[in-house]
Amino acid sequence: MVSEHFLCYANKGRLGNLMFEFASLTGIAALNNKTLIVGRDDYIYKVFDLKNVVVLDNRDVCNTFEFIEEALGCCKFDRTLMTLPRGKSFKIGLYLQSWKYFYHVQDEIRRQYQFRDHIKEKARHIVNTIRASYIYKSPKMIGIHIRIGDIGNEMHNYGGLVIAPEGYIYKAMEYTKARFSDIIFVVASDDLKWSRSVLSARANDSIYFLEEGVSPEVDLAVLASCDHVIQTVGTFSWWAGFLSESVSIYYTHPGRVGSPGEARYNYADFFLPNWIPIDV
Repeated sequence: MVSEHFLCYANKGRLGNLMFEFASLTGIAALNNKTLIVGRDDYIYKVFDLKNVVVLDNRDVCNTFEFIEEALGCCKFDRTLMTLPRGKSFKIGLYLQSWKYFYHVQDEIRRQYQFRDHIKEKARHIVNTIRASYIYKSPKMIGIHIRIGDIGNEMHNYGGLVIAPEGYIYKAMEYTKARFSDIIFVVASDDLKWSRSVLSARANDSIYFLEEGVSPEVDLAVLASCDHVIQTVGTFSWWAGFLSESVSIYYTHPGRVGSPGEARYNYADFFLPNWIPIDV
């Protein structure tokens, strides 16, 4: 299996992180005439019906490739990675969280990120249930992803990553209401108790909460099916916005000003230029 023309990703993190790794390596591979290796047991391979990749039962060969780590940190574009030496295979990581690595192949990324049939079927059932619960025949579904979980722990607070505040969520909801009619908000969250508490004040809004226990990939498939998306903080939100191909709103300060968390980002590298920033 050893060849001189392959790329491997680091395969670190949860679904949103893995999607950045795969997408960015796809973009880099396209510019360098290399082929991406995926493990049959990789989470991302189980979620998406990936094509035009080498699928291995064992990814150990990746550990024999020269490792190149992004020089600028997780959420900044490292241009040097776009041109690789010929005649060699590489493992590249760790995070590669910039749209600039793969924007030239974005149509390919959207084709790759087609959910496997069993995930699509579960998401389709949920979407049909949501639409049937609404009084209008064709409501605009506005997805909201609210991430609390690991951002709220001490390590992330120390690093300066923040939870998107209630005021941002309310402001983003009002923005969509001003632009669209017949709206139902579809909320996916890793902390439904917090989300229900925050949104309980929105008595005049139609809100549907995705149930606890639904897998992240089904949550993402539902959000991607929405007409528009309100992101909070994190890569899962990012990909919900990207896959929906619609109006996507994001919180402008995922890192506390002056913190190590903020220093991780170049916001122009991380957020797509056509997305809508909202601050509070």
